Amino acid sequence: MSCYYFHFQVGSRLIRDTRGVELEEPHEIITCSAHIAVLLKRRACREPEWKEAIIHVEDKERRFSLFLPIARFADAIPRLQAS
Repeated sequence: MSCYYFHFQVGSRLIRDTRGVELEEPHEIITCSAHIAVLLKRRACREPEWKEAIIHVEDKERRFSLFLPIARFADAIPRLQAS
C-alpha cells in the first residue's frame, strides 16, 4: 500500500491534504479523484470556479505527482452521485 495526498487548487488557493489516503493500486487514484470531484461539485453554487479546479496528487515521498483537472470528471459526477 502507498499513501497518496490529494491536494486541491482553485486559482492561487491551494488546500493541502495533510492526512493522505492509503491505496493498494495506483489505478485507484482516478476513482478517488472522481469521488473528491463529487464532493467538490456540491459546493459549485457557492464557488462557481470549481470547474477550473485541479486535484494535485502526490505520493508520500513526492516522487509521484499528477495534476487532474476537475473538468475531467464532469461526465462521471452524476453517475457517482447516483450510487
